[in-house]
Amino acid sequence: MAAPPPTVYLLHGDDDLAGGEFLARLIDKLGDPTTAQLNRLQVSGDQADLTEIEAACHAAPFLAPRRLVIVSPLGKLGTPFSRLEKLLENLPPTTGLVLVEHKPLPKGSPLLAWAETHPQQAFVRSFDPPRGAALVRWITQRAQQLGGEMEPGAAALLAESVAGDARTAAQETAKLLDYVDRKRAVNSSDVEALTPVRGQSDIFAMVDALGHRNGRQAMLHLHHLFDTEEPRYIFSMVIRQFRLLLLAREALDAGQSPRQALPLPPFVADKVAGQAVHFPLARLEAIYHDLLETDIASKRGRADLDVALDTLVATLAR
Repeated sequence: MAAPPPTVYLLHGDDDLAGGEFLARLIDKLGDPTTAQLNRLQVSGDQADLTEIEAACHAAPFLAPRRLVIVSPLGKLGTPFSRLEKLLENLPPTTGLVLVEHKPLPKGSPLLAWAETHPQQAFVRSFDPPRGAALVRWITQRAQQLGGEMEPGAAALLAESVAGDARTAAQETAKLLDYVDRKRAVNSSDVEALTPVRGQSDIFAMVDALGHRNGRQAMLHLHHLFDTEEPRYIFSMVIRQFRLLLLAREALDAGQSPRQALPLPPFVADKVAGQAVHFPLARLEAIYHDLLETDIASKRGRADLDVALDTLVATLAR
């Protein structure tokens, strides 16, 4: 006899694309779309009252064996946890309560602790965006799933072009496969022709200004990015740029060609190398370390990325 499905699904992490696709598969399991619509409720944990969610969870499904109550994002729903815990303990088997948090839950999270002690009731999935070589593999596999093929060099270039953003990578992969009509593998020339490097000109201009200690110009370029992009994406671009600068500086100091050290088209590698000469290696290492610390702090809710980026630019331009 098959085990009953979980009554609690805890989905957390930064990869909204993978999390959204997983949630879509859960919804598909409800069956006929017309009936499924009547057996699905989605609310925000910052806006819905726990009493309302409790009532929805204890309502009987309509002409179906199961219903889903989706709380996305989780927000303040788990504060205090004791109230939410009581709900989790008493869910009927005909309800699947899906709790979605769009960032990694800390290891000390009471929700994670509860799920660990209730393995029969809870299903936990962490969605961490693929990075570096993992993103390149992910793009290659995505192309195959969509019925096409992408050359390794093209996948690596696309990963760099989207600055590690898996959702944008998925969109660009589909566009590139349509471009070649899936009759041949997508190559690097296709990526260079069709995929813009998001915000790259502003990032390069900002770093140029920082290298010349021009704080006013650097701040102007940063705030131009704020007008068009989310802070999380801008921050990922800044991290990426300083990682490339660090690699280029290490290559230069070792007497090597940055073109060989950087996984970039030659003209982009040359631009990065030209910027790297303005920063000593020790300074780049310190900046990159600080960026990673800020990244972790922001994901744990301890740092505001807008403020962190402003502070970074103001500090580096001195």
